Amino acid sequence: MRRGTENVLLFLLGVSVLMIAITGVYTRYVRPALLPWLFASAAVLIILGVSAMIRDIRQFDPAAESHQHQHQHQHGRGITWLMVVPIVVLVFVAPPALNPRALSGSAAPLSDNTRKPFAALPPGGAPAIPLPEVLMRIAVGPAGGIDGRLITITGFTMKEADRVDLAKIVIVCCAADAQLARLHLSGSAVSVAAGLPDNTWVRVQGIVPAGQHYSGTSSIPTVEVSSVIPIPAPANTYGS
Repeated sequence: MRRGTENVLLFLLGVSVLMIAITGVYTRYVRPALLPWLFASAAVLIILGVSAMIRDIRQFDPAAESHQHQHQHQHGRGITWLMVVPIVVLVFVAPPALNPRALSGSAAPLSDNTRKPFAALPPGGAPAIPLPEVLMRIAVGPAGGIDGRLITITGFTMKEADRVDLAKIVIVCCAADAQLARLHLSGSAVSVAAGLPDNTWVRVQGIVPAGQHYSGTSSIPTVEVSSVIPIPAPANTYGS
């Protein structure tokens, strides 16, 4: 590959990273907390590409360029530029949302919080708690502070046979390690959730029965819901 081509590809790669960061498409690949690192990476790639192009322009030697041109295969140069295609696709084509049924397993990863008590719940009669955190609190038992408590949880509906779950896709670092966090729904309002299409985003209020277990690999816990309200899908469906 010619040096000029390498420099252009380096510059375009930096631009593509910058574009997916600005447009928000990056949330399909990595967690939102990594946004500053994406901007930093894009800046480094763009600066390196531009500085290399400027350096080559200043050091351009027509005789050496002609000699290099004579030893290159013309078709090989054309094929090299095909490497631009995936970069262009990355900028202009947003990947589809992750399919929850395609994810391995049915559990969100456990964190270090399973080894220590959680902080007190937010104030209010039915505090809002992210679905992954609900699972983590159930995992620690009474120390989680939600046994028998009325709480509010947001997620999307997911049906299997005669069961309805509240689910959410959790990205720990990037899309490659995505896991599915889910709760079985029961209680007086479960029929409302059952009547909604799959992947409908809802806000539910319910009580977490005491004595449940969650290991991160099996035993999906249950929440007894008394209210199910459809809501618009959030801008970042993989967020907390």
